[in-house]
Amino acid sequence: MKDSSYPAVSLDAFRSFLTSRGFVFRFIAGGYEKWHQPEGGRPVVIRMYQDPVPLFAVRTALRAIGEPEEVLRAFMDQELQ
Repeated sequence: MKDSSYPAVSLDAFRSFLTSRGFVFRFIAGGYEKWHQPEGGRPVVIRMYQDPVPLFAVRTALRAIGEPEEVLRAFMDQELQ
């Protein structure tokens, strides 16, 4: 995901992406949201009020869940249509 060639990921779209990957919202602590998969694995933590989601946060989350950037791109393209 290149900074200049791809639009920012909105908070709602990123939440939808996490939900589509089986993540469940767990709790909010100090302005952060924690998402986890019921099967285990690393949680994804994002800021509740930072919209759009910063690119570094998106990349960190994708690495944590083991998804390539292309999967998010395809999801975003589908959501934007």
